[in-house]
Amino acid sequence: MLASTIVNARLNLGRYGLSTLIVLGNVGNILTILIFIRTLRKQLNSCTIYLLAASITNWILVNTSLISTVYGVDHVDPQHTSIIVCKLRWYGGQILLMLSRSFMIAACIDRWAATSSSARIRLFCQPKIARNVIIGLILIWPIIPVHMAIFINNYSGHCGAPSYYAFAFSIYLFIFIGILPPAFMISFGVLTWHHLKQIRSRVAPTNDPTRFRLHKADRDLIKMLAGEVLVYLVTTVLYPVNTLYGFITTPIAQQKSEIRLAVEALVGYIVSPILNYIYCVAQFYGRI
Repeated sequence: MLASTIVNARLNLGRYGLSTLIVLGNVGNILTILIFIRTLRKQLNSCTIYLLAASITNWILVNTSLISTVYGVDHVDPQHTSIIVCKLRWYGGQILLMLSRSFMIAACIDRWAATSSSARIRLFCQPKIARNVIIGLILIWPIIPVHMAIFINNYSGHCGAPSYYAFAFSIYLFIFIGILPPAFMISFGVLTWHHLKQIRSRVAPTNDPTRFRLHKADRDLIKMLAGEVLVYLVTTVLYPVNTLYGFITTPIAQQKSEIRLAVEALVGYIVSPILNYIYCVAQFYGRI
């Protein structure tokens, strides 16, 4: 009885929770894209270009991976019946997710460079460089997770990773989702904060209103970026941990009770897709 209640709770999370995220994700990301486009028309800014790229990627994710996930709640999930859909869902979704994270990392590095006392480092903060970095990331990310396109497949009517690939897949997720992005974001966030402290300690007060507005705009961008990094840490870091837990406990899967399996499935569903897609949705609402 308890196990079936937990299973129903998971289904309702998918049915209503994810459907709500589709609406919020479309409204929020479209408004964010329009705001960034309007901002760039007034003044080109490399950090805004990265954030715009992340918003566009998140919008695509919401209208591809998220919609297909919601469809699978009350219908036969096409990833379990089609090899092509199976590979596209995992491989394509991974490319988009990692692009979104990479654009956020690039924005963090950009703010670190923008607050540097070195003119040479500040040269990194140019719209032309931002566009080249974005193009480079778009070319690189289809290559890095290509192993998913090879090994992820339909096995006995279920789309997933085979047992011989599961450990390598868990390590990949742990490193590329759980370790590297947070490490880069936190490191450059701390360095940016250190640069800001140095700027405040050495820059003399000025009554120039233009200069004040420029500094305020930079501070606002940094604050917004810090909030988005925090959202990433809260919503994403648990995903590779849960995946690794699933692999480690695979040998005792037959010994797990029905309630434990139901609880693990519910927790896994909250971690991914719920939290994963909250990250793709939250950018706009974090500024309200």
